[in-house]
Amino acid sequence: MGKHLNPLEKEFLIRKYKSNPRLKMTDFCIANDISISSFPKWLKQYNEGGLEGLARADSKIKDVLPEGIDRTEESYKREILKLRIENERLKKNYAVRKTDAGELEYIRLKPKNLKL
Repeated sequence: MGKHLNPLEKEFLIRKYKSNPRLKMTDFCIANDISISSFPKWLKQYNEGGLEGLARADSKIKDVLPEGIDRTEESYKREILKLRIENERLKKNYAVRKTDAGELEYIRLKPKNLKL
């Protein structure tokens, strides 16, 4: 292949490979122009360290996550839950806005369709 992939590109390829369990690793590597010796290493690094495990030790990308982000599994679960709640609110045309007093209020993005 000759070029180095960043951790996000590697994670994308790993997820793509894992989504089809009937696919042989060698066929996947050939189809995606990946070194057959490198891909199992990526899988191992990803299984052990997640996205940060894929970051190359000699590269400038040592920390994939921004500084100050809690890297525990529990914090990831909380963040996923927050995003799911926000997603459901947006599906129902609600947004969250802070008032002048600092309180959160839910507002409709579009007026409700009143068909009689």
